[in-house]
Amino acid sequence: MSGSEELDGLRRAESQREVLLLLVERGEAMSSKDVAEALGLTVNAVNIALFNLFNKGLVDRVSRGIYRYKMGPILVKLLEQYLER
Repeated sequence: MSGSEELDGLRRAESQREVLLLLVERGEAMSSKDVAEALGLTVNAVNIALFNLFNKGLVDRVSRGIYRYKMGPILVKLLEQYLER
């Protein structure tokens, strides 16, 4: 799958997008529970989103249930602009 296909899939997956952008905004590793509370989602929904984001190579697993975004600052800005279209 190409990078643009991955981003298109991310655009359609609202919870994945919300989770990723929260991790980008916070700039630090967060637990799935903290992400769920911040976004008003269930922990299960967040865990599914994180699993998919991890498989797409967009987040890193720091430890069990703790994730952070994987992209550098330039890619973060490009992703934010792409998703705003």
